[in-house]
Amino acid sequence: MRSQILLLFVFAICVAAVPRQAVAQAGPPLLTDDPDTPGNGHWEINLAWTLSQNRTSRLFGTPLLDINYGLGQRLQLKAEVPWLILKDQQTGTQSGIGSTNLGVKWRFLDKNRNGFAISAYPQLEIRTSASSARRGLIEQGAELRLPIEISRELGPITIEAEVGYQFVQREKDELVYGLAVGREINKRLELLAEIHGTAKRDFADHEPIFNVGGRFKMSKHYTLLFSSGRSLRGAATGQPTLVAYAGWQFNF
Repeated sequence: MRSQILLLFVFAICVAAVPRQAVAQAGPPLLTDDPDTPGNGHWEINLAWTLSQNRTSRLFGTPLLDINYGLGQRLQLKAEVPWLILKDQQTGTQSGIGSTNLGVKWRFLDKNRNGFAISAYPQLEIRTSASSARRGLIEQGAELRLPIEISRELGPITIEAEVGYQFVQREKDELVYGLAVGREINKRLELLAEIHGTAKRDFADHEPIFNVGGRFKMSKHYTLLFSSGRSLRGAATGQPTLVAYAGWQFNF
């Protein structure tokens, strides 16, 4: 864990050297989420290509459709579903629809009043296709995630933290955590980095991932999203040797 925190510290020092313009946020293309919402009556749609690769297989999300809607200034409704392609050295290529993720985010503390923002973001992931589960594309059971997100500005750096508990049907429950730092370099470009992980409730099977990325604003309504990372554990553990995200964000 000490080396993981050091990686984020180095990133924070690098972005702090750039003149301050504005504040960056977590969320796509990162795994760690933040307390921000789209705003009342606004849509945020992310259309992405994702990759998770280990020593024996590659799992693609092509595409990943992530739809978010602002209900008031503090509420966000979410629906997300991918089309998955699994390329495995032993079983060959399989494809099918992934699990559907439904969520509601509620920001109950605002940054402009308290210096930091806090939200709750319960999410339910349900099996969309029994066929996809039989072929190993998705898990057999449902998952209920109950995370809390916290955002705080420290001078030129924005720090986002997320921690939660995940109820997993037919498996051990999991702990979920994330720590992200970000910086808006100019009016178009944001730089981001995170450590995000899961562990069984008994702290076994720890899966930490280090990820870096950014957002490039093409126009008022269109933003390019990108990130890449890998597990901080060895490839022999079966952890991802590469995770990647590339996509478009539409705001209207």
